[in-house]
Amino acid sequence: MREREFAVLDIPGDPPQPAQPDASAVLTPGATVKKLEDGFFSISGAAVDAAGKLYFVDHHNQRIHSWSEKEGLAIERDNALDPVNLAFDKSGNLLVLSSAGPESTVYTFRPGSSAEELTVLKPQPTQPHADASVILPVNWWNNGEFKDQLDLDTMRFTTLAEMFAKDATTPKAREYVAADNSVFLPAGRVFQQGPATDTSGWRFSDNLDTYGFLTAKPGQRIYVSSESEDITYSAKVNPDGTLRDLRPFAQRGGESAAVDSNGNVYVANGQIFVYSPAGKQIAQIDAPERPLQLIFGGADRKTLFILAHHALFAAQVR
Repeated sequence: MREREFAVLDIPGDPPQPAQPDASAVLTPGATVKKLEDGFFSISGAAVDAAGKLYFVDHHNQRIHSWSEKEGLAIERDNALDPVNLAFDKSGNLLVLSSAGPESTVYTFRPGSSAEELTVLKPQPTQPHADASVILPVNWWNNGEFKDQLDLDTMRFTTLAEMFAKDATTPKAREYVAADNSVFLPAGRVFQQGPATDTSGWRFSDNLDTYGFLTAKPGQRIYVSSESEDITYSAKVNPDGTLRDLRPFAQRGGESAAVDSNGNVYVANGQIFVYSPAGKQIAQIDAPERPLQLIFGGADRKTLFILAHHALFAAQVR
């Protein structure tokens, strides 16, 4: 028989009010979060081109959209072959990670080109790249659900931190390389629900699960979210796309992280929490909807784009 359990919750008649969020340290004077567009099913997977123009995915509706201050919202591709996440190469071509196929698919095209024009990139064995940047997930989810994490010799479970570190520091055997060789995407294993001959079920991988990509040069320090731990890490990028010098940066992690031109780190975790380069929280930006992805764009990279399920928001930073 289970013991009876009791709990007590005391609610005072005049509970203390939490402090109002203050974003003045990072937003330009008088700036607020503005809704740019809405009516989407669920958007994420965004990337910006060299001019700062935003491109993003509404996966359910099979669309790749673009948005700029001059042109507003546009449909870049309709019925776009199961797009999930986007990235750009240095030649201005858009790389699209698609959920089509048992191991997912990557294809590329030039924005503004005909809908019939695209090139499928085949995964190839990993090899060294001179001066190439790496495309990586911004948020990672590691909870050991596809493998027994109990060590029967020590009777110890692998921790979430250990799972994340192993995933992020283990080289991938294959990769997708852009046609101009300027960027590459490490191709991790795709787990599939159901028989191998049926790709209609759920599939999982670091690249498919993330709400967006970041692109970084080898040696660059980046910030990524270990979403299962609820921790944001800083790390340096190796030439093969693995991470090194992993350090917990903030005891808060969520759907996305982005860095402004001043080195401040913006973390999407219900709302947007901003940390100085030293890891001290300096601001909080409240958005009308839960943010899924944060990315900086605009000609001066001072526009913080906030992608939520159903709407696109933006705010101007210092």
